[in-house]
Amino acid sequence: MACINGKNSSPVIIHAGEDEETDDEFPFEKVFPVYAKGALKLDPVLTDFINSGYDPIWDAIREEAKLEAEKEPILSSFLYASILSHDCLEQALGFVLANRLQNLTLFATQLMDIFCNVIVHDRCIKSSIRLDLQAFKDRDPACISYCSAILHLKGYLALQAYRVAHKLWIQGRQLLALALQSRVSEVFGIDIHPAARIGKGILLDHGTGVVIGETAVIGDRVSILHGVTLGGTGKETGDRHPNIGDGALLGACVTILGNIKIGAGAMVAAGSLVLKDVPLYSMVAGNPAKLIGFVDEQDPSLTMEHDGTTEFFRAVAYKETIPNGVAEKGDIKKRI
Repeated sequence: MACINGKNSSPVIIHAGEDEETDDEFPFEKVFPVYAKGALKLDPVLTDFINSGYDPIWDAIREEAKLEAEKEPILSSFLYASILSHDCLEQALGFVLANRLQNLTLFATQLMDIFCNVIVHDRCIKSSIRLDLQAFKDRDPACISYCSAILHLKGYLALQAYRVAHKLWIQGRQLLALALQSRVSEVFGIDIHPAARIGKGILLDHGTGVVIGETAVIGDRVSILHGVTLGGTGKETGDRHPNIGDGALLGACVTILGNIKIGAGAMVAAGSLVLKDVPLYSMVAGNPAKLIGFVDEQDPSLTMEHDGTTEFFRAVAYKETIPNGVAEKGDIKKRI
């Protein structure tokens, strides 16, 4: 099985557009935060590391596991079996998923073969599992380490199980894909249809109660909190679920129904019911959701600033007039 072994004796060459950098030891922090900040166009950088056999994120995971094993000897066997006994992130993730999702009829050994075979041989998934991991580490303050994410954060684990199920779905192995979806729903409380299309650098914060329908499309760098539903509006067929643009932030318990578009960089406040399109880089809130302003950040999903104390959300919550500092522009309100 081809894996990243974490060893590299030759210089690493980085390709990023027209820029090229060569270094004997390319620092970890120079690579992965770039992806979390939205530069997914630099994806060949990650591919170069994968091809070269140097995987800084896997090295970091192993170091964290070693330190935790020394600090908590009672966990040493668990950490060895889950991380330290494996040669690469793909194998470790496959092992963790298989043991979390096994039952009396789906054996861990069978599931591990399925997960590892799909992840190791799909370059897109190899990239996605790392970009998602970095998203959790950067955006979720409860994520104390990379190691803790792949061992314990069900939002991350459910998302990677979906990626395998999606690959199986497009290969025509739909019954197996649905079996994985069912187990993920039972174990993690997160229901993602394997036919849905989800980009890279995704955060499912907590993840409990998230439902993503069959024809839903989610772009890159999106952050989704617990209780979010991307659903249909009835028994219609065809493309019937929402399309979420790059960098969008969906607050807790948001419900978005129907074949509508949430623009790139948009922010949907917690508890909102969205039934119509949301413009680019806008803020919507309420039931039904209304446009209340525009965001300053290009990707609010990265800042994760969605608290209810801002003047906009306070005004909406108490049905006040929009406060000073907001100007009318046609039928929308824009911050000035």
